[in-house]
Amino acid sequence: MKKVIIAGAGHAGLVLASKLPASEFDVLIIEKNSRENLGHDWEDRFTFELLESVTGKSINDFPDNSWRYRGDSAFISPSKRTSVPVTYSENDKQKVMWRKPLINMLITSAEKAGARFIYNTDITGPIIAEGRVTGIKTDKEEYYADIVVDCAGVFSPVRSNLPEEYMIERNPGRGDLFYAWRAYFDKCSDINPELPFEVYMYHEREQGLSWCCTNENSVDILIGRIDKLTDEKVNEQIAIFRENHPWIGSSIINGGSYGYIPVRRPLSVMVADGYAAAGDSAFMTMPMNGMGIDLSIKAGIILSEVLAENIDKDYTADVLWEYNRRFHTECGAEASKNEGLKNAILSLPYEGVDFLFENGIIQSSDLAGAGKKTSFISLLGKLKRGLKKPKYLFAILSGIIKGSKNAGVYKNPPAVYNKEKIVQWKDQIEKNIVKIL
Repeated sequence: MKKVIIAGAGHAGLVLASKLPASEFDVLIIEKNSRENLGHDWEDRFTFELLESVTGKSINDFPDNSWRYRGDSAFISPSKRTSVPVTYSENDKQKVMWRKPLINMLITSAEKAGARFIYNTDITGPIIAEGRVTGIKTDKEEYYADIVVDCAGVFSPVRSNLPEEYMIERNPGRGDLFYAWRAYFDKCSDINPELPFEVYMYHEREQGLSWCCTNENSVDILIGRIDKLTDEKVNEQIAIFRENHPWIGSSIINGGSYGYIPVRRPLSVMVADGYAAAGDSAFMTMPMNGMGIDLSIKAGIILSEVLAENIDKDYTADVLWEYNRRFHTECGAEASKNEGLKNAILSLPYEGVDFLFENGIIQSSDLAGAGKKTSFISLLGKLKRGLKKPKYLFAILSGIIKGSKNAGVYKNPPAVYNKEKIVQWKDQIEKNIVKIL
């Protein structure tokens, strides 16, 4: 029987645990929080059909009041002079779900599959013997396994303490994360805007974004920046929102906490002997919007299939590379593509982003799909308007071109785990990354 340690009760790890048969795998999930404190006290958008496929439950079986439809959106320029509406048809309405019931559904599914949990335990680092990850260290004791699956988050103590020769990025760089604060305030008057979900680009001329989403009984405020937030900054931004949204009440009814949201391409290399990263630990999100649950669920499914197919083998990097390769060809390429657009926008001065909005260079079709629908060809059609200030247009074009190139590189990783070829492949990726100034 193969022993699997999952470091952290993240979405990818819980899906993995749900998919591994108890007759062949001894799965232990070690989590720093208590079960009742797992999951942010906020909602997220993802593909509900993926959750249904993992849990075997239909949307009609989801807990009462655990999900809702979110209204139409408006993307607002830094100067607030221009607003780009994004509306959805009846069949395309966005669904959001509270994190806690989502996590509880995945935990229940993992428990039914035979996974064991240890809560309230801090993971401090990997155990490495003869070049292989053999377990994890915690504040209580050491645990050993045939493979450690790292789902311990963006600042994972497992990943950040791996040897350099593993070729795995250990720490995020500037612009790889949004430092976010989010809360749901009560409503002090019954006002419901036609476009309830307002997303502010370069809010108050700072690198990042904020949003204000007016729901039936609450107002969802998110403040995200690429540099660390302070309580003073958060309070300042809330006050600004209240000036233009007088229906925002004074009481926080959900959330009111800080978090880290990856907004970069996934790790290029996610495996080593006895080790695989997934979820936030592998930066599995869509860079334009930070949505990562879909990618995490897919990663858990792919990794479960690779582990099951190779149960008679040691889980070396050679074997686990199939998970690395499959994830990038199926998912990672798309995520790496829209990082180019995101970084290009964040590298412009705020007046450059204003120019793109006001001249129709950034439109609803570009924003509705988190950058998926934006291409070099589509922007060429806006070339005439953009040439009024070519440096801004060409900065965006360069970001899209580099993102598209990286998507092609991610789509074609080395077929097998070969360090020399992987270094060459990683170098190609690095050449196409748009650096945020």
